Amino acid sequence: MKLRKVCVLILALVMCCTMFVGCGGSDMDTGVFKIEASGDWCIQKRKVDGSEQDNQVYVIKDGEDASSYANMLIIYYKDPSEYKDERSFYKDAADASPIEAGDRKWEGYTYSLFGSSEACFTAKEGSGLWVCKFNLDTAGSKISVGDDDVKEILASLKLD
Repeated sequence: MKLRKVCVLILALVMCCTMFVGCGGSDMDTGVFKIEASGDWCIQKRKVDGSEQDNQVYVIKDGEDASSYANMLIIYYKDPSEYKDERSFYKDAADASPIEAGDRKWEGYTYSLFGSSEACFTAKEGSGLWVCKFNLDTAGSKISVGDDDVKEILASLKLD
């Protein structure tokens, strides 16, 4: 019985530690840009084929797993021609009202993907392009493009 309690305690400790290791915290410098978020958001660099992307971060609401929680995928393209607009791929894509965040005007559209509400917004900065893809609801976790904390996160974006 004691061994079982010790194992449960160790497992709880390990889970607690991995919870803090996985999250990048409330601010991050990717080497390309800086971003800040409030305490209930987690910032992580996006990995593609196991490699961290310096121009891409997930900002996840109330969790650390972008596939399980509402989130924003923010990408900065120094060369906007690298961005492929996927709007025509979605049958239900519809224009969304633009949002102002800081000194940027974000324009985009909403759509559905596998039963989840999504949105994609872009904003120009100099010769570059910001892209923010929103997963608006996942397993009860919800965000809105117009939320004050979403706007604060978008306004915090600063190029290095």
